[in-house]
Amino acid sequence: MAADDRARTSPPSGAQRLIPIGIFSRITGLSHRALRLYADRDLLPPAYVDPETGYRYYDIHSMRAAEMIRLLRRLDVPLGEMRLYIDAAAADRVEETIAQQRARLEQEQARLDAALRLLGRIDELDGMFRAAPAVELVDLPAERCLRWHGTMRRSEFHDSYVALAAALAAQAEAEGLTPSGREIVVLQDPTTIGLAGGDETVLRYRLCLPVRGADDSTDEDIVDLEGGRFARSVFTGLYEDGYRFAYARQLEWLADSGLVLRGLLRMRFVRDERDTADPADFATELLWPVGDAALAGAEDAERRDLSRDWLVP
Repeated sequence: MAADDRARTSPPSGAQRLIPIGIFSRITGLSHRALRLYADRDLLPPAYVDPETGYRYYDIHSMRAAEMIRLLRRLDVPLGEMRLYIDAAAADRVEETIAQQRARLEQEQARLDAALRLLGRIDELDGMFRAAPAVELVDLPAERCLRWHGTMRRSEFHDSYVALAAALAAQAEAEGLTPSGREIVVLQDPTTIGLAGGDETVLRYRLCLPVRGADDSTDEDIVDLEGGRFARSVFTGLYEDGYRFAYARQLEWLADSGLVLRGLLRMRFVRDERDTADPADFATELLWPVGDAALAGAEDAERRDLSRDWLVP
C-alpha cells in the first residue's frame, strides 16, 4: 500500500490544524521532492491527501518528525535508520535511542580515528624510510677492546647502555688502559632474530671499548675485534625511531651490491646522552661486515653461521 493510500482521504476532525505541503515545506526546510520521498518511505506520510487534486496536507504535529528528519539528513543518517529515531520519538524513547546510537557512533569514531592515525603513521614511515641514511663501503682496522658480554631484552638495552659504558671505562682505568674510541655494540644473535624479534626479545650483546695499552694483557675480557670491509651508515635521532629504516636500507643496498654478510652487526653510538640533551641530535653508526660473494663462494656464504663467535680472544 502506497503512502498516499495510507493517508486519510477525508479531512480529519480538527482539519483546521492541517498545513498545506507548500507551507509545510517552507516551515520545515524540506523540499516537495524530499517530502514525497519521505512519504514513500513511510517516514513522514501526509495526514490528508485531497482525492480530487492529490494535494497533500500535513498535521501540525508532523513538524517534530520533519525537524528530526532534517537534522538526521544533515548527519548523513541513512534513510533506513531514520525510522528508528522517529519511532523512538513517538514512544518517548528518544534519550534511550540516542544513547545507543551515540555509543555506536563513538565506536565508529574510534575506528576512524585509528585509521587516521594509521594513515599519518604510514606517511611518517614512508618519509623516514626515504630519509634513511645512505650506505657506503669502508675499510676498518682491527681493534683491541675491553668487553662486557651478557643478555638482556632489547627494550632494556638503551637505558642500560650508558651505565654499562661507564662501568667499562672504570674497568679500563683500573687496569691502566686508555680508551681510544667510542664503545662498539656487537649483536651476538643471528640476524633473523636480531632484526625480526620484538622489543621483549632477549638478545646476547657484547659491548666493546677500544683501548690502548693492552698488547701484553692476558685478561680474558681483552678481545680483538676483527677489521675488514664494512657497509656503513649513520642515522640521527633516537635509535628506536630509526634503526629499522637504516637496517632495511642497508639490506636493500647489500642485495643490490652482490656482497654477502661475513659477520654480525656492529653499532656505535657516536653521539648520545653524554654529548647532547637533544635526542634529535643523537647519532648511531651501523656497520655490517661484508665480503665478495664470488670470492667466498655462494654455497659457503649460505652455510656461514652468523651466530658464531667472531670476536677473537
